[in-house]
Amino acid sequence: MDIFLLRTFQRQVELQCKFVLTAAQELNKALAERNSAQQVFYALQNLLTASANISKALWGVKGNRDLTKQRKPLRDSIGIRDDSPLREVNMRNNFEHFDERLDKWWRKSKRHNIADLSVGPPSTFQGLEDIERFRMFDPSTTNMTFWGEEFNIQNIVNEVTRIFPTLQREASKPHWDPATLKFPAASTGGSPDEAKAEQPGRNASSGG
Repeated sequence: MDIFLLRTFQRQVELQCKFVLTAAQELNKALAERNSAQQVFYALQNLLTASANISKALWGVKGNRDLTKQRKPLRDSIGIRDDSPLREVNMRNNFEHFDERLDKWWRKSKRHNIADLSVGPPSTFQGLEDIERFRMFDPSTTNMTFWGEEFNIQNIVNEVTRIFPTLQREASKPHWDPATLKFPAASTGGSPDEAKAEQPGRNASSGG
């Protein structure tokens, strides 16, 4: 990967990491102040979106092996392994394609019950099929649940916190390789003989 492109990607990932950490602060504030579920899920949606943007930068679109291979120097530069929790984007997709989830729920649910924007343990709602359980967040575990699929928010925040100092160092480096720079040789403005004559030394005559 060209070093200019590498630095540009690093700065994009750094920005999205800042968004994740900001959203985490907003989430903590909403929970501490016992704000409405809308405020909680506003922060969660922002966090998931930024996390997915990091994933796309590091691995490319899911299933594209060529991009995954091309972005390896980027992952290596900030110490990201392929089993990083940042790689998973399914929960973000549930939020982004919520309309499709509603259509499927309408087709598949027998009774058309629905539980959504729940803050608390999933066990709060009894007698529901998984497809009737939409956006649920349990602050005690930081697990997001959607249709029975779980996604841990704290793991994302921990990973972003881990790589952020490295990202800041890498993204602040020059976007060119100093070893490849070539400067013209310095010139004295005269011929080599003239330059030699101008050098200080003893006079030819002792003057005595």
